[in-house]
Amino acid sequence: MSNETIKNIKERRSVRKYINKKIPEEILEEIIDCARLAPTGNNRQAWSFLVITDQKTKSKIASLARYGRFIEEAGACIAVFINQDKATTPLQDASAATENIMIAAKSHNLGTCWVNSYQKEHSKQMEEVVNCPQDMELMTLMSVGYYDEESVNMPSKKALSDVLVWNKF
Repeated sequence: MSNETIKNIKERRSVRKYINKKIPEEILEEIIDCARLAPTGNNRQAWSFLVITDQKTKSKIASLARYGRFIEEAGACIAVFINQDKATTPLQDASAATENIMIAAKSHNLGTCWVNSYQKEHSKQMEEVVNCPQDMELMTLMSVGYYDEESVNMPSKKALSDVLVWNKF
């Protein structure tokens, strides 16, 4: 693979086990810079990205998110919030930004795992923990961190021939 972006997309996997290593702020800022460049409906850009590196806060979030316990061990947690009143396509906007976060993190040899947080059991409690403004709503949580490559599970994906259709079904 000669294209680095394509390589990062093809090699990206969900990571749930992290090593204890701090992520430099410049890297986290660059990841968020990539997130903010994702497309949005009508270019509304009605989002905010909360980067959480405080251990107590990560632990609290991990205790709330049933499928996000691994957030506690990650170097950072990135939460994507959308202003529902200003966004025309909030779920799509948050999803596009979240994908950009995963690809940008992979380019820095960081692992990620997406935790769906749109109207989930933990969402309102999480919003309280981080003092979320009333006009914003939590859409996704993302663990981000360095990992031991040997601990990453490489699940199989469907073959291209199983999902690609040309012109008509």
